[in-house]
Amino acid sequence: MACAGCAAAPRDQPVPLVPELRQLHVRGQQALQHGDLVRAKELFERARRLAERHDDRIGLVYALNDLGAVASAEEAHVHAVRLQRDALSIAEGLGNPAAVLFSLGHLGASLLQAGQAKEALAVYDRAVGLARDSADRRMEAVLLNNLGLAQQETGALGDAERSFRQALDLNRKLEERQAEAANLVNLGLLAERNGALVEAQQRFEEALALDKSLGQTRHIAADLAHLSRVTGQRGLSPVALDYARRAYRGYRALGDLERARGELQRVLKLVREQGDRQEIERVEAELRSFSANHAAP
Repeated sequence: MACAGCAAAPRDQPVPLVPELRQLHVRGQQALQHGDLVRAKELFERARRLAERHDDRIGLVYALNDLGAVASAEEAHVHAVRLQRDALSIAEGLGNPAAVLFSLGHLGASLLQAGQAKEALAVYDRAVGLARDSADRRMEAVLLNNLGLAQQETGALGDAERSFRQALDLNRKLEERQAEAANLVNLGLLAERNGALVEAQQRFEEALALDKSLGQTRHIAADLAHLSRVTGQRGLSPVALDYARRAYRGYRALGDLERARGELQRVLKLVREQGDRQEIERVEAELRSFSANHAAP
């Protein structure tokens, strides 16, 4: 599931009959997580062809959902939704609850990415009910988080907060720490949107501690950026500046140059607010150097 803020699918998923299909799925997911869409698509296409040759319909459900995730990442939203609706249709025909839940989760994420929040809301609402019926607590937590995102997009902020809190409670009981961090970030963003800046800061600080313990470097940088923004809104300029510098260094180390530039621009804004002429000149020079060294081709 490749939407911003979406929680990942849990470990317990429908299993293809052909072992090679499982390997292709795992390798393709790794490529997708690293942003290598060409490699991911190649592996998932191989999986689709293999599933069709062996008439492995669970494997085909996997492959179609995976290909839909790549299409969504490529912003080919109509294609993504079509692939995942096909996967859902096959899963429903099989009468396999795990495959249906797997497909609903992916379809909901693609609909959210496509800006179809009302449709995503209906998909996630159905999926949460199925997860509860099957007592799949991990999948229920994933889907509650993503239901909250859909509710937030449709303006149902109270419902969104309840869904995020329910997901957080479940993930803490299940000791799903990465998913817990995602819930905390979503609660922090919602609190920030509602103007509850102290609560937002607390949520982002909790998420940062978790992401550090898990070594989630990309999430660490994002948490630092969130904290810089919120502490800046609170008027805590020195604190905001420290977080912005750390976020800049994190994104730069990750090679995420667009976000690194954004955080360096935030650093400049904050040092200008503090009025330290020497520091302003130093950061301005660093920003010029960064822009010159990383100019678009």
